Amino acid sequence: MRKTLVTLLTLACGAALAFEAKFEGEKVVFECPVAGTFRLKCQTGKVKLAASDGAVDFAVTEAKSNQMLLSMLVPPNFIQGGAWRVDAQEGAFPFALGLDEKLFKGNGREISVKDVNGETLTLGFPVGTYFEVQDNRKWNWNTFEYRIFLPAETKEWQMTYAFIPARGRKKLLDKFGQTPRDFPGKITDEAELKADVAAEKKFYRSLDFAGRLARAGVRLDAFGGVEGTGRKLGLKKTGFFHLEKHGARHYLVDPAGNAFFHLGVCVFGGGDDLTDVTGREDAFEWIPPHEGPFTAAWKTDEPYWSTRAVSHYRANLVRKFGSYEWTDTAKRNIARVRQAGFNSMGAFGEVPAAARAASFPYVRQFPFWGIKKIPTVRGMFDPFDAETVKSVEQALDAVRADSEDHLLIGYFLDNEQAFEAIVRAVPALDDSWAAKRAFTASGKSAEAFAENFIEKYYSVIEKAFRARDPNHLLLGNRWMPSTADNETLCRIAGKHLDAISVNYYTREIDRAFVQRVHKWSGGLPQIWSEFFYSAGRESNVGPFTFDVPTQRERGKAYGRYVTEAAKLGFVVGVEWFTLIDQAATGRYFQGVGGESYNTGLLSVTDRPYRDLWEEMVKANLALIKGFAR
Repeated sequence: MRKTLVTLLTLACGAALAFEAKFEGEKVVFECPVAGTFRLKCQTGKVKLAASDGAVDFAVTEAKSNQMLLSMLVPPNFIQGGAWRVDAQEGAFPFALGLDEKLFKGNGREISVKDVNGETLTLGFPVGTYFEVQDNRKWNWNTFEYRIFLPAETKEWQMTYAFIPARGRKKLLDKFGQTPRDFPGKITDEAELKADVAAEKKFYRSLDFAGRLARAGVRLDAFGGVEGTGRKLGLKKTGFFHLEKHGARHYLVDPAGNAFFHLGVCVFGGGDDLTDVTGREDAFEWIPPHEGPFTAAWKTDEPYWSTRAVSHYRANLVRKFGSYEWTDTAKRNIARVRQAGFNSMGAFGEVPAAARAASFPYVRQFPFWGIKKIPTVRGMFDPFDAETVKSVEQALDAVRADSEDHLLIGYFLDNEQAFEAIVRAVPALDDSWAAKRAFTASGKSAEAFAENFIEKYYSVIEKAFRARDPNHLLLGNRWMPSTADNETLCRIAGKHLDAISVNYYTREIDRAFVQRVHKWSGGLPQIWSEFFYSAGRESNVGPFTFDVPTQRERGKAYGRYVTEAAKLGFVVGVEWFTLIDQAATGRYFQGVGGESYNTGLLSVTDRPYRDLWEEMVKANLALIKGFAR
């Protein structure tokens, strides 16, 4: 049956367009890798499939609910001119997120999805089918979705399909990596890029963060901490970043012994600006050549991506400055963000050589990428498996090299791991997993064993890390808020970590939530390790869930966030995500449906969002002055 499914759903439209089916547990997923238009998920008990001309016949057995659900995902780039249709009702995929995530809900027989080029896929279903067209950006998921519900009594049914190919192809991006629509700061010619060099130097100098502080009687030490606060507060000078609590306030203390509020920027070395062009090269007005000065625009550090993933941002730097080199670019951007009051590199893409050259503090993430993970728990290894534990210890040998680095603040353990899934995932594993064998032998409930699992996980990491690097901080797992809202997890993690980190995206700070996490963790300080706001219409890229009308409003939203964080007394740092806007055609490792948000302080053409920067300077000045009082 699997062989049949792999070859199922082949359409001939000039060139063959194949829909490949894959099993994901009890789900069957159909993907269209060539067109990249949708991902169709069929879920219910068990499903039998058979192909016929222009249709797929379904037979359902062992249905576990009163409905059968099919889910078809539509990538975010359909906001550039795509449209949906259910029978006679139709509409555009909206650029901005509306108040209601449902673009359509009701009964019908036929649905269509059309892209900016007119390429159209139409699917037909039996009488009684209920459809929803949904904007998943409401939940921070950068897709649209068709949700297709069939009654359980429909045991055998047919899905018909028809495909209309594009007659031509519109360009998604121009030669500078910009979308066709107009927006402030859009450039039309290379001369504008070159002219920006002098104009932007003047702009960055005008921000003058350190100068403004000095005129207010506040000076920064060599690490970015506030001079004199160590003496005033009685902070220790250890030569490394560490944490102290005085009265009701927690302090991150820099190597010089002064108070340091971590104002970091994530993905400092770039990466989200890369996009995968494979199979859609004709959708770009210009793709940099693989040879010559533009070679640097490609992701040449990974062989698989070296001819697939390209950055128009990097290509624009070649045009603007004559070359692109990772470390030199980071040094230039360090000088820039310092003028706005940022004092450190956040997670992902850290550039230690540039940080050390500029005396710019930074954080790192544990090198756990090659370690075997439990497939049904995102980012989680099996701490009961001796070989896996050995792999973790070997991976952590790498931290010895930086154990004496005074600029290194500490390490994140991982990113957005699904600790909440342990309860359901471990019992479902087979006995080849040590965690499953330990669970069976324990005789405990899944909830009680999850505590053992979490304790074992943190114990393995803390013991191995402290033995190799006694000088730097364990900064937590960058939890999602839904993960962090767990008393058991916080209590156990609090025994092993130096700080709790939460990727805290929000319009308004939920003080009750963050105070709850603080209490549960035994009073550990927090780093809010990822957040941003977008102003999609005043950028080259799309809007995020937390979108505002203008770049200035974006900066004001940043100001409210950091001000409220500092007021709490237990937040010792925040990290803005990211330095550079994500690629408008989706960041590379997620394909055509990859995130494509206005995340950056810099656009694809290396232009700063000036109104944003000006508001950020105000907020950062107020925050640092507050520490000096």
